[in-house]
Amino acid sequence: MESLERSNAIIDLGKRLIAQLKLGDDETAQWMAHALAERIKDAENAPPEARVAAQRSCAELVFQLWERRYSLPTQLRPLKSLEPLLQTLNSLDASNGPRFCFVQKPPADVIVEEDVEQALNLAVKLDDAARILVQYLLAQAAEEASEETQSWINSAIDAGADVTLEVRIANFVDGGLDRSSDDAKVARESLKDKIRKLEIFASLAASYVAELRAKHDLLTDEAGDTELGEE
Repeated sequence: MESLERSNAIIDLGKRLIAQLKLGDDETAQWMAHALAERIKDAENAPPEARVAAQRSCAELVFQLWERRYSLPTQLRPLKSLEPLLQTLNSLDASNGPRFCFVQKPPADVIVEEDVEQALNLAVKLDDAARILVQYLLAQAAEEASEETQSWINSAIDAGADVTLEVRIANFVDGGLDRSSDDAKVARESLKDKIRKLEIFASLAASYVAELRAKHDLLTDEAGDTELGEE
């Protein structure tokens, strides 16, 4: 049997879903809103001997609708402001784990020349720095969307609904904006490490750009392009 507090939280989430489903003129959504309103009414007004069954029936429909929160018509989706971020994350495959399954260290019998090893180590550091920059930019974009949907997420958490995806997004935002640690010293060291990596990234990128321009004589071409653009 659900506790009274959780039962009330489920009903609160259900009422929020009803209000959301009524925003448009979709007939199916209107029907679902009506059906859910009936179950909430039964759960709130059922006699003691039928209350548990009524609450369970109400909870089942609330959770079923919540599970379909991303497949509702666009204007009715409660978390639609998060969808652009989700699409970007999917396209970037921006996960916490490594993207490629490389051997972490070369076998002992493989001899790597010093200059090659340095270049490979720099490549790994650059990839790490690029991830930091991408996460920061995405976290900035996600922060506003996360704030807009926070009341929905809190309501779902209180009701015991699945919010695994949304919590991952919140953690991603906190990590990108350096809010993931309550330990000030740890947070400061993490920030300093990120800054060092980004400084290396910026320095190497600028150096490589200068090398490419010099090698291909693009400084002259750039001047010509600028003059053409000003005409």
